[in-house]
Amino acid sequence: MEILKSLRFLIIGVFKRIYWILPTLILDPFEIAEKLLNVSYDVPQWAIWILFAAGWVVAILLTYHELRMQKVALEQPPNWIDAYKARHGKLPLLPDYLRPVCESHPIDQPVSKDMELKTPSGQLWNSWKPTQQEEWRQLVEWCGKNPEDYLAHMRQMLPKTPSGVERIRYRPHDQH
Repeated sequence: MEILKSLRFLIIGVFKRIYWILPTLILDPFEIAEKLLNVSYDVPQWAIWILFAAGWVVAILLTYHELRMQKVALEQPPNWIDAYKARHGKLPLLPDYLRPVCESHPIDQPVSKDMELKTPSGQLWNSWKPTQQEEWRQLVEWCGKNPEDYLAHMRQMLPKTPSGVERIRYRPHDQH
């Protein structure tokens, strides 16, 4: 069944690129060249068939390339850990910027699902770039935990503004 689905996508893609085949179907390209260049040349029938086949080959190759790129994009690993493992065949070491949340994890050991993760402080979280924050989230999810729980705990640790502070205004004393 999959082969029929693939064949259907190929045919649809080729027909989207029919402009590579149309010149040999609609116009006689050699007749146009004869009129523009004022030359008289009888082209053998096989030359038109070669142009027609070349148009099909180009359309098929372009469709194949597009479908292959779509497939590659769908096969991207869901996180940086799996991507590293797929590329290198082993788990990655913990990046330096993630050390503060995994202090007990040995430096020379690759990441593991049973490593102890600490809640990042607000200062640490804000010092990370968005990509680093996303990699932290992916690490937490890869370890089987919910990153939102850690972020909620981090928000609870942030200092709160005392109540009533908004109402106090600066009033300079009058100096006489």
